[in-house]
Amino acid sequence: MKWINIIGLCLQFVAFWLAAPELLGESTLKRFEKGLEKLVSSIPLILLLLVMLVYGSYFFYNAIIGISEGQNTGLEEHEIISYFVQLVLFSIFYLVFVMLYKRISKWLMTHVSEPLIHKLINNNESRKNALIVGAIVFSLGFFLQLTAAIFS
Repeated sequence: MKWINIIGLCLQFVAFWLAAPELLGESTLKRFEKGLEKLVSSIPLILLLLVMLVYGSYFFYNAIIGISEGQNTGLEEHEIISYFVQLVLFSIFYLVFVMLYKRISKWLMTHVSEPLIHKLINNNESRKNALIVGAIVFSLGFFLQLTAAIFS
């Protein structure tokens, strides 16, 4: 039930950001255009930090669990091999991601960030659609939290 509540809270947080452009309006968004460009252009960096966080957390967690289980029951050879195979595979993925970061960043800027800024500022219809999606996501988050509260 705790996870349902957490998911509900996260959905409600996302719903706010979907509704914010419509609530702020076109004139306010035009005033904030520079800051909005800076925020949206930081999406690649946020993605990089998220990949690093997931990578580090996963292997730190697995190492701690492996150490505690190893002290209690001992580790079998296939468990150690599995851990190192995962470490190698994820390390290769991480290194490829870091080497291609500039390309990924450039692609995200041209295909995600710039069109998103244009749609948010200049297109009333996309702001209205984001508001509707935000309302749906907010309601879904509310029902998840209500379910968690009732059944816990």
